[in-house]
Order: sequence, then C-alpha cells, then structure tokens
Amino acid sequence: MGRKMKHFLISLLLSCSLATAAAAAGIGSSSSDAAAIADLARYLAKPPSTWTTGGDPCSSFKGITCSPSGRVTAIDLARQNLTGTLSSSLSTLTALESLQLQDNALSGAVPPLRSPSLARLSLDGNAFTSLPAAGGDDLLRAAAPALRILTIDNLPLPPWPFPAAAVLACRSLQIFSASGTNLTGAFPAAALAANLTSLTTLRLSHNNLTGVIPASLGKIASLKNISLSYNHFQGPVPEFTAGVAAAADVTAGNGFCLDKPGPCDAQVSALLQVAEGFGYPYHLARSWTGNDACKDWEGVQCDMEDVEILGLTGYNLSGTISPAIASLKGLRVLNLANNSLTGEIPDALAELPKLSVVDVRNNRLTGQLPKFRASVDVSADGNSSPNLSNQHGSGEGNIDGGSPSSSGSAADASSKSSAGTILVSTVVVLVLWMLGN
Repeated sequence: MGRKMKHFLISLLLSCSLATAAAAAGIGSSSSDAAAIADLARYLAKPPSTWTTGGDPCSSFKGITCSPSGRVTAIDLARQNLTGTLSSSLSTLTALESLQLQDNALSGAVPPLRSPSLARLSLDGNAFTSLPAAGGDDLLRAAAPALRILTIDNLPLPPWPFPAAAVLACRSLQIFSASGTNLTGAFPAAALAANLTSLTTLRLSHNNLTGVIPASLGKIASLKNISLSYNHFQGPVPEFTAGVAAAADVTAGNGFCLDKPGPCDAQVSALLQVAEGFGYPYHLARSWTGNDACKDWEGVQCDMEDVEILGLTGYNLSGTISPAIASLKGLRVLNLANNSLTGEIPDALAELPKLSVVDVRNNRLTGQLPKFRASVDVSADGNSSPNLSNQHGSGEGNIDGGSPSSSGSAADASSKSSAGTILVSTVVVLVLWMLGN
C-alpha cells in the first residue's frame, strides 16, 4: 500500500488545514478560475450542454456558482451522467466552498483540492481509483477547519487505512460517509468521539475495519445516524442514546461478543486488549469473534474453560505485548516469536501462577526480562535489547501453541527426552551383561 493511500485526505481535506493568510487574502483571479473550469470541461467526456467554449462560467455554466468578484465558489454536478476524469487544475480553485460530483461515472485520480474554505465535498458513487497524497506537513496546520460534509461512499479504491490524521483535524465535520470504500485496519473510534463533537452522521459500513467500539462513540450528543455494519468490529455492542438507536445500523456482519450491549466474558475482554496492543490485526479480527475464546479462536488453546496456550508465532504482528495477558490466570504457554513486536515485556506476566514457557524470540523488544520464577523457560534471543536473554527453567507444555513454527525450548525438551532414553537403554544392557556372566 503506497504513501498516497496511507495519507489520503490530508491534502483532500485542505479546508481543515490550509487556513493561511495567503489563502484568506484570495490568491488567484476570476480569469484563472475560468481557465480551470474550461480545463475541467476538456477532461469530461461529455460536459453539460451549457458549458460552451469561450462562455463565462459564472453567468451561463450549469452547476457553477461564483462570488461577486468572479471566483468559483461551488461546483454542483451531482447525478449528471458524467464520465471522464478530473483535471488537476481543480487545485487552483482556492475559493471553492462546495464540490458535489456524486452519482456519476467519473474515474481516475482525484486531484488535490487547495481551498481553505471547502465546506462540502461529495465524491460518492463514482469510479475514482485514487485519492490525493499528503503534500507536506503544513497541510495540517489549520486554525479554523471548514469542512462539514464529506461523502465518499462506494468508490473502488485499493485497500487503505482509516485517514485518522486528516479526519480528526476536521473538528467541524458533521457528516462523514465512507461506506464501501475498502477501508482496512483499526478504526480510531475513541479519538473520533473526542474530536468530532459536532458529528451528526457517521457511515462506515461494508469495509474491513477492526477494533472495539468504545462507549464514548455513542455519547456524542449531536449524533443522529450511524452505520458500522459489515466490518470486523469486536467486543461489546456499543450503546447509543435514544435519538440514535432507531437509526443505528451496527451489529450485522460484525464479531461482537453479544447481540446487544453488555460486558464480554473476562477472557474475551483480556484477549481483545491483547489484540489492541497489536493494532487489532485483520486476521485475528476475523477469528476472534463471539463470547467464547475457547471456541475456534486462532492461536488460542484451552484446558476445559481456561486459556492455557496463546501461540502466535510468525503472525506478522506489530505493536506491543499487552499486560492484559496477566489476566489469563490459566495460561501456561505464551509464544509470540518471529513477529515485529516492540516495547518491553510487561512485568505483570511474571505473576501468572501457571506460566511455564515464554517464547518471544526474533522480535524488536527492548528493556529487561521480567523476574519470572526459576521454573519458567524463557526464549528471548534475537531482540533489540542485549538484556533480553534466555532463562532455562523446567518449562513444560506445547511451546508451539498451534503456531506455524517450533521453538528452541521444544527442541531442548526433545533432546532431554532422548538423553533419558539412551541412559535407560545403557543400564538395561549392563544388567543383562552382568546376568550373563
């Protein structure tokens, strides 16, 4: 996934980030705006019939609104059966307040929009395949965000992460709709609830978003409509105020632990905090659903009703090891080897009463090894910190834990077993020799 998709909307939402003195002074002219509209007409396969060559966009072009000084302030071409692409000259329309292109068949790339006064942007229902790149850190230095309506539903985009930095900068945002746009990864619901306090409509259904929805999202006072269905959300079903409940479209197609609001099982809650430390990876979100961690959860093995093995070797995990693992009191084996985990091994893991094997080899961990009991077998080679060394205890248990690769500790156990077999065989041979003589 390229840098463009990772930072999508940082330039697209310039209304949230370009409230600079130069823009406020109205850089540009009516002639440059007319040239930009003429350029757009050339890129459209069949522009509106009123868009005549040499005509004045501010007086005769359908869908164009201008200020008294001749600056283009609005383009409304929604549902006009338009095809073709967008001209990069749209970037020069620095007085633009509204751009509505929804429900056409426009394709290709959306160019950067550089108007600090853009309040409405509607691109949904087209065939756009890429959105603009960041363009610089200065794009986020906004004093007064302008954008209030952003709709980009049903665009055939390649997978891209939720554009948290750009969206959260738009503190005046009231409507944000991005259903069916191939959004992937963790959804920063808590940050959204804290920053977008004017939000009335949030639609993110039919994507591949992951995570746990906090109660704070349902407490946004202005929220009236929400759709989060058909993602990979986990944990408790969020509870919304009475004004939202009737319009809420949340539970269908997700992996919540229950069908209605209420706390999850304690082990489920602990493991979801573990997933949070990893950034709610997609492959775990697909498997870690429902309210029983012992029922076909990937990498989880149980003894009766208690989680006893957490084996996630080689799962391409990043992020940190959550201290919530210490809540799994029945855990015997923890295997997180061959990933890209950072941070320190939580000291709380040393308090697990049944823990016998820990394998965190080949990550990027730092810090010191917790003071595990002498009986705990620890494998910690191949990390960033030289202070993380192995501890040879009497660890017993399946070090693999259902993970793709075996561990050094398992090899050690096998070696000890072979040595014992050889010793017994030697004694038997000696006894037989003595009896024969």
